[in-house]
Amino acid sequence: MIRATRLSFDILDTNDCKTLGLYDTSFYSSNQTIANATLQVISPFDDSPVELDYYKNAVTILNSNTLKISNVNDLDNLVTLPDGLYTAKISVCPEEQFWFEKSWYRTCLLECKYDKAFLKLNVQSCEVCFSPEGLEKLERTRIYIYGVKTNAQNCNVREADKLYKAANKILDNLLDCDCG
Repeated sequence: MIRATRLSFDILDTNDCKTLGLYDTSFYSSNQTIANATLQVISPFDDSPVELDYYKNAVTILNSNTLKISNVNDLDNLVTLPDGLYTAKISVCPEEQFWFEKSWYRTCLLECKYDKAFLKLNVQSCEVCFSPEGLEKLERTRIYIYGVKTNAQNCNVREADKLYKAANKILDNLLDCDCG
């Protein structure tokens, strides 16, 4: 039995809010010539898809230049990618037969804010901010961030947006604590 080409990809955490990784997990049939490996990405920045090549069975790293958010020569000047709903579609020729699309909610900036709030609750340097209430709020925020991602995976973008805003508001309040 000859297996047909089956396209898929996963999102790779690059631990950098200026980049985004897509890992091609597709199966490419050896009996089929694979041509025109195309990636289309819609970001929260723009509803129009950006089209580029992707690396088959490898990682494709996206940044603000590749997503047409910026156009800088010095990679140190890349713009931080926005949080929000992303949709990517990979395809190979013939595109109407071989394609795979996935949406996900990026929360990198929110998670950075969460990390700052977590560090700010250090009991040794800030006894006022280290409280059961603060820890409870932080735990609720972590659950909200998980809910953002899960709702987006299940096509409930409106609820993902609500949870993102709620988590952001909690973190803003925690970071406003005067613990200098």
